[in-house]
Amino acid sequence: MEEIGNAADVERMMAEVGGKVRRARAGRGMTLEGLSVASGVSVAHLSRLESGQRQPSLATLLNVAAGLGVSISELVEEKPRPGIVVRGSESPFYEKYGLRFQSLTPEAGPAGIAAIRIVFPKGLGQREHRSGGEPEYHRHEGEEWLYVISGRLRLTLGEKVVELEPGDAAYFDGMLRHAFDVIGDEDAHMLMVAGAAHSPSQLHERHGMIRAKGDTDDG
Repeated sequence: MEEIGNAADVERMMAEVGGKVRRARAGRGMTLEGLSVASGVSVAHLSRLESGQRQPSLATLLNVAAGLGVSISELVEEKPRPGIVVRGSESPFYEKYGLRFQSLTPEAGPAGIAAIRIVFPKGLGQREHRSGGEPEYHRHEGEEWLYVISGRLRLTLGEKVVELEPGDAAYFDGMLRHAFDVIGDEDAHMLMVAGAAHSPSQLHERHGMIRAKGDTDDG
């Protein structure tokens, strides 16, 4: 994995507060005495803050921001989290239920989003990896978006059945019953992104069942 950009440096951010307070005060034509009256912070404290000799507490920062008539965000620069690249050539595949899974979400990735690549081998039948008592269809909390990279899949979504080819995508609420069938004589590769609090491992668990073309229902 590779980080793109720089993580926010809290120490650097706080060290820059003094200069921002000074510029904001000067821009408003306020003296240290005037800001002291408006904020309730002593002149000596403000002077040390602006010179970088002292870092403000949260209470002081709130009072100074109120005295200047600005939001705290204007005084504290908060840079976005770094971007992360996940190399497909370096991310390992895991096998389970006869399928192959590749997590494309970094370990320290965004909360509430999980992305995996699923490989459905050709000719894989549901009976080969479905244990007794396991449901024929999937139903679960959360939302899902999928994209077919290669191969063909049949998606059963509620009472509807659609065939998906490379380049096709689908989006649905996980509480709508759904199932996948492999169509044709080649592996099907699918990218799946799930919302809500689902980890890649949870995606593995709930999508470990498909049916190959020609299988009959277990009833």
